[in-house]
Amino acid sequence: MIHQPQELTENRLLDNFPPEELKRLHPHLELVSLSLGEFIISPDEPISFIYFPVNSLLSLVTVMEDGSTVESGCVGREGMAGLPILLDASTTPMQTLVQIAGLAVRVKAQILKEAFDRGGAVQKLLLRYIHTVIVLGSQSTACNALHHLEARLCRWLLMSSDGIGSESLALTQEFLSTMLGVRRSGVSEAASKLQSRGLIRYQRGQIQILDRKGLETSACECYGITTAEYRRLFS
Repeated sequence: MIHQPQELTENRLLDNFPPEELKRLHPHLELVSLSLGEFIISPDEPISFIYFPVNSLLSLVTVMEDGSTVESGCVGREGMAGLPILLDASTTPMQTLVQIAGLAVRVKAQILKEAFDRGGAVQKLLLRYIHTVIVLGSQSTACNALHHLEARLCRWLLMSSDGIGSESLALTQEFLSTMLGVRRSGVSEAASKLQSRGLIRYQRGQIQILDRKGLETSACECYGITTAEYRRLFS
């Protein structure tokens, strides 16, 4: 289902575009509904559109030969999916799927690439965003290797909440296990511990954050590092 865009400022990256550039892009922007589990970028297939989430959450997933998967990053209202286009790569071995259904603004990849290639403020803005994605990916690698599951789950829940602008998250154990690279039993155990401490309420694929400050305290350092870097560049 495709709608005409009414409000673009809900995506923080688009909100930082210079008004004259956003006006130039406006005729090419569409507000689209994204479904849970939908693939918007498939491995080694041409990237046709770039997506700016509004209240949806996208996951960048690495798929191994045996079919196992692990998330290398997520994209919410702070950013965009389709960065390889800006780097002159028409495809990527990674996949991007919809983790939380909702709305996103999309634009044909070539249109945004032309705006990027013109240089100026748009290029500088998007280069800063590319830097934050590199920081997030590096921090996620370290996080997966060094931090225990419960702290990683706290970090991921906080990032998801930031990404959609809500304390209520529609997330199944299956998706959480994919994102964290662990078995569903591990996710269930970690979520139960957080629930017993009154930090979240978790039932039937729905997670409600009850104590955000407590969740931040329980999260690993990675959450604070990545959010601080984003604020530094886009405040």
